[in-house]
Amino acid sequence: MISLRWKIVIILSLLAIGSAWLLNRLSETESTEISVLRHDPDNYMYELTTLTMNQDGSKKNKLYADYMAHYPDDNTIELINPKLEIFRVEEPPTTITAEKGWVTEDNEVILLSGKTRLIQLDNNGVRQLEIITSDVRVLLDQEYAETDKPATIFGKKITIKSTGMNAYLGENRLELLNNVYTKILP
Repeated sequence: MISLRWKIVIILSLLAIGSAWLLNRLSETESTEISVLRHDPDNYMYELTTLTMNQDGSKKNKLYADYMAHYPDDNTIELINPKLEIFRVEEPPTTITAEKGWVTEDNEVILLSGKTRLIQLDNNGVRQLEIITSDVRVLLDQEYAETDKPATIFGKKITIKSTGMNAYLGENRLELLNNVYTKILP
């Protein structure tokens, strides 16, 4: 027969092993939950440049950024000082710059925040159109940009202020939404 002393040692040993197993199991679950909730980049890059091409091999758009970070939890990209060039047939590209940017998982939408500028030059390199605004949503495939924030639009002899706008970049067309004020220079 096993003495009382050995029974107590066996019971305490089993309790210690069970407690260690339970503690290990709980810490694994906690670290898994924390890693799922974290929004940390898995890679980053300074001075990023990407070029997207059309099916025929012509340039579609080019993206520069001082800093880029990729987040694996939602597969998004954060950009610092992004500069986007959208190329158009037989015309200079449309250039959009901002303080910060965020690219969605499918790379179809770019959200630009902070001071944002959209510039179109004519074939001689002269500013044809400049828009200064903030918080712009760009749909690359549709060549479309929109904001609901105040926007100031400068043309060759015109200045327009508006709250909210839709820019159809491929069609060279602007839709001004609210509180439109126009000043035409002589």
